[in-house]
Amino acid sequence: MLSRLTRGLLGVLKPIQWCAVCGSKQTAFSPLPEFYRESAHKHGFVHFGKGEMTSHETYACTNCGASDRERLYALWIDQQIEKNFFPKSTHTIHIAPEAVLSGKLKSLDLFDYKTADLLMGAVDYKVDMMNMPFDDESFDFFICSHVLEHVENDSQAIKELYRITKPGGCGILMAPIIVGLEKTVEDPSVKDEAGRWRLYGQNDHVRLYAHDDYVHKIQSNGFHVEELGESYFGKKVFHSLGLKRTSILYVVSR
Repeated sequence: MLSRLTRGLLGVLKPIQWCAVCGSKQTAFSPLPEFYRESAHKHGFVHFGKGEMTSHETYACTNCGASDRERLYALWIDQQIEKNFFPKSTHTIHIAPEAVLSGKLKSLDLFDYKTADLLMGAVDYKVDMMNMPFDDESFDFFICSHVLEHVENDSQAIKELYRITKPGGCGILMAPIIVGLEKTVEDPSVKDEAGRWRLYGQNDHVRLYAHDDYVHKIQSNGFHVEELGESYFGKKVFHSLGLKRTSILYVVSR
């Protein structure tokens, strides 16, 4: 049996699990739903578990439901707020808004915050990312997470994001990326559910990104790209937030 002193030391040394979205330091993380593993196995998706970011064992905050990627976005946003990076009423568009993160941003009373999506219900704008109904240079900041893998022409969607971003503006631009994949997988002729599961790991995806291809595509459409990973945020922070060590936050700027 462990002594009382040893148990106490282990309690001190154990990293606190916390969620940057809801702020809870008394939370735990639940795994990715088993449906994804089962579907990947069923359809022969060979890259399951190799995603750059998705942490299968510590996927969702048990307190608020925020995913690992939402927790990383919230951390970076909070850090920028502490640096006074975002002025009051920063004109912001959140495309395909994650519910919990969206709620946090609305509660901050800092952003002039709007939401947009093509298929979702309660959003401010119904938009096709490849042809958005906004004036040039409309927004100071955007969040576009895990959308580009769904659109027919991702280059056009990135061009549109660049067009609507003000000079000096920035955004969080994320997509599923497979560690070690040499070339992005994309076959427009594959339209059936089983085929897309086999190639991309999800039935509503139309491509699977390799890291270098993803970064090059963003850069070739005008944006500067920052890649912020564990070395930037710190190993302890990553562990406490339940983040996969290979996770990278892609922050783009115009």
